[in-house]
This record gives sequence, C-alpha cells and structure tokens, in this order.
Amino acid sequence: MTDYILSCESTIDLSVDYVNKLDVSVINANYELDGKNYLDDFGQSLNMKTFYDNMRQGASPSTSRINTGEYVEYLKSLLEKGQDVVHICLSTGMSSQYESLLEAINILKEDFPERKIYPIDSKMASAGVGLLVSKLSKLKKEGMNAEQLYNWAQENKLHVINYTSNENLEYVARGGRISKTAASIGGVLHICPLIEVDDQGHMIVTSKIRTRKKLLKTLLQKMQDNAIGGQDYNDQVFISTADNIELSNEVKEMIEEAFPHIDGGVKIFNIGPTVGSHIGPGTIAIFYWGKERMAGNKK
Repeated sequence: MTDYILSCESTIDLSVDYVNKLDVSVINANYELDGKNYLDDFGQSLNMKTFYDNMRQGASPSTSRINTGEYVEYLKSLLEKGQDVVHICLSTGMSSQYESLLEAINILKEDFPERKIYPIDSKMASAGVGLLVSKLSKLKKEGMNAEQLYNWAQENKLHVINYTSNENLEYVARGGRISKTAASIGGVLHICPLIEVDDQGHMIVTSKIRTRKKLLKTLLQKMQDNAIGGQDYNDQVFISTADNIELSNEVKEMIEEAFPHIDGGVKIFNIGPTVGSHIGPGTIAIFYWGKERMAGNKK
C-alpha cells in the first residue's frame, strides 16, 4: 500500500520540470534580497542568474528557516487528504528547520491522531537532498510503503556524498569556513577549497588544493575510490551550480567519461538562493551515492 505523500522542501535545488516528474509535494523556503521577500521556488520568482549577479554586485541576501506555523499550514493541507506523509528536511547541521518541523508535527497530532508524519533529517543540503528524494520517489513508485520508505531513508541517507568548491574564496570566508586572511592569500595562490558534508550534515573544508586542474583531478579520484560499484557505478549523479555552467559542463563530461553507466547521465541543476546565499556565485557541487562520507578524511 503506497497511499501516502512524499514531501520535501524547495531547498532540494532541482528544476521544476524534474520535481514534477517525481510526484512529490514541496513547501517553499523564502529569502530577502535588497529589502524584498522572495520565495525560494526553483528560480520562478527570481531568475537564478539575476540572483547571483546581484550577489556579485555586493548584495547580501538573507535567509530564514521555514517556521513552525508555515509547516503546520502546509502539512495540514496534506493530512486533510487522508494520507500519511514522509517528509525530508534540510540538514540539522546547516539549519534549525528540522526543529520547526518536529514542533509542527506535535501540534498536528491532536487534530489528526489517526495520521502519521515521518520526519527525515537528510543530513545533507541542496541537490544532495534532491538525490535522496529522487531515490525515495522511485522506491515509492515501486511499491514501498511509508514506514519502509522512512526506514530505508534513515539507513541509507549517509551514502549521499557531496563535494563542493568555489574558486572565489570571498564567499567561502563569508560563510565562516575559512578566515578572511586565508581567503586573501588563497586567492593570490589560486587555491580551491574542497568542502565535504560529514555524517552530522555539516559542511567541512577537507582540503585546500592549488589550481582548478588539481581540484578536478582530486574530485574524480575521490569518486572513483568511493562510488558504490566503482567505475561500474550505475546510479544517479547530480551537479549543482551557482551560475558556473561552463565549469559544471566540464565536470559533467569528466564524470560521464569515467563512469559510463550513470543512470540518465549527469544532471545539472541550479543551487537555489537558500544555499547559494551562504556559498556564493561560482560554486559547483557534486552529489552521488558512495560507500562512506568524507572517505579518507576521518580521524
């Protein structure tokens, strides 16, 4: 019995067309730019190139978590359909949004005692959550029930692996992941930070690599060592880009050449404003299914 709703947040950073194919319900986050509020809705309210151009010109967008009241209103509309809900949330390692989700679930129990909401802390962000949601959508369509889907997600979510980098260290420094001094020196030396997501869903700078060429070589080697199935990897790979399509296409070609059996080829999506506000234009991120998070970096 699969009569339940798979739900997530717009911070999965996929495209509208792709999301529509997944048959998932989405609650939109929101942000503020130059004193105006926008929905984080896959670039429909504000084109993502315009968003990142504004950042390049000095704008500092601000984001806020989806609050308890917003979750209550959204989830109530789903429960009123008489179905249970499996909801995937942005990582607790990057936002307190999950706390609001749990508060909303407790509030709704009184009015909907017969219904179940299964909350999942994705321990991931951006299209990495999208990769998990895409897999869950497939399993749901194959007949997995709500409890089975929830259990599968809890057991496998840490196999979503992420590598992120931005050659413009100004934005990495703004996010507090390196110092302003290190960013200044690193810019002169053409250093590219390699950022990974740990088991708790935090973004961690694990390497500082000199030159883009060495960065791409490192990314590919790490994928080859860690991808489930090695070079026979046959699952999905997503790339997220913050208005850096040229580099994203270069990485896409590199990965597809090394992994010829990728399901549907590498897909490229925009990094949405909620995540993009903190990592800045020029960022690219790779997401795939691997054996271990931060492989080779754990003490």
